[in-house]
Amino acid sequence: FHRRSRRGQSLVDFALMLPLLLVLLLGVADFGRVFAAGITLEAATRNGAEAAALERLRNKPTTLGDPAYYLRLHTIAAQTVCAEARALPNTTFNQVDRSCAEMPVIAVCIKDGYDPNCGGLAPGFTGTVPAECSAISQPWDGSSGGITASHEVEVRTCYRFTTLFDLHTSLPFGWSISLGD
Repeated sequence: FHRRSRRGQSLVDFALMLPLLLVLLLGVADFGRVFAAGITLEAATRNGAEAAALERLRNKPTTLGDPAYYLRLHTIAAQTVCAEARALPNTTFNQVDRSCAEMPVIAVCIKDGYDPNCGGLAPGFTGTVPAECSAISQPWDGSSGGITASHEVEVRTCYRFTTLFDLHTSLPFGWSISLGD
């Protein structure tokens, strides 16, 4: 009897499976990163709305529809979101004025019926809104109960997440895989 060595076969099997295992491992890591980014952004957005609502509750406007008053509330919300989202990749946080010039895209509405810039992009934003963020400018319902009844603030945030590897591949039967931004 001659015993055959299976070392070569094992090496070939490993070489064939290694790329699949690496893709699977990177996919699991990206999945975790997506959830972590989502949780961070959701908390930052909620905290931005809360900061603006609390400021609105503490300091009522002296003149209904005063643009400077509402700009200050929009700025408070945007600065809170930007500061809390600064650890995310692709965020353009400016430490000096606590703004995000391009990412994340933030829109704010003080829902008392008097906000002249309800749904406007956050102060300090100088970039263009990516096509993926088109929902941020969907119609807003700006009236919620009037100047004395409502302290409701709505903040919308859009963020571009980038995966660990950029993959755009066509597969048989017209299928495709597209991973990246």
